[in-house]
Amino acid sequence: MSVFPNVVPRALVGSFWLALGALGPWLLSGCGAGHEADCLKSNGAVVVQRRAISRQLRQLRVYDNVDVTIVPDTASYAEVRAGENVIDDIEFSTPAGPSQLVIRNTSRCNWARSYNTPREVRLHLPYLHDVEQRGYGLLTTASQWAQDTLFVRVLSPGDVNLNVTSTYLYVDSYDAGDLTLSGFAHDFHPNLGSNGFLFASALQTDFCYFYTYPSWVGNAYVRTRGNLGGTLNGSGTLYYSGPPAYIDVIGPNKQRLVREQ
Repeated sequence: MSVFPNVVPRALVGSFWLALGALGPWLLSGCGAGHEADCLKSNGAVVVQRRAISRQLRQLRVYDNVDVTIVPDTASYAEVRAGENVIDDIEFSTPAGPSQLVIRNTSRCNWARSYNTPREVRLHLPYLHDVEQRGYGLLTTASQWAQDTLFVRVLSPGDVNLNVTSTYLYVDSYDAGDLTLSGFAHDFHPNLGSNGFLFASALQTDFCYFYTYPSWVGNAYVRTRGNLGGTLNGSGTLYYSGPPAYIDVIGPNKQRLVREQ
């Protein structure tokens, strides 16, 4: 037994570095093609990069760990805020032409870096028709956003928090991400099919027509002063306030409709 119990034997130190050397190529390969060196670079100092986006933009799709803020504006441009060594890994693409913008964080080995460094995009624009959350960051608005017709889809664990004024507001929630809505919508149409929650008590509506799939196990909170109607197939609970002038709910789980206290 060593008389210096806190001293690591040289043989063990050598074995550690040999093992790390052997695992190195495997660890780097996990970073993905074209990003083998990502694990070796830090985030760097936080910088802001301005990028052009088309005024024809109508559809936004967000992937990966990027926080996106929609800024209502008459101009159209984006501000990207991230570490200077990884900011170019936040990629914009337009696979369907100028009417669509896809945002991805292509950095890999993010587990090897600090999560205190922002990965943010602020989108300044006057109009969007379709918003899809397919990542695991936060998609939100900087202020109340007026759109005549808006489709919002949550297809991932990422959350959405929007303050809107709309004539027609359609939302689809098919994953674990939570959807929080405030403001006003004349016609509100939520379709719910997973374990994500819908928090829309702060969204005043004239009419609310919903549909829940058998796979829906999350809860929902809605407010309407007009008609409340829909189908409750899922086992989640739909809480309502308003109060609505008329209620017409069908489905095998219609007893899951509860007035919010």
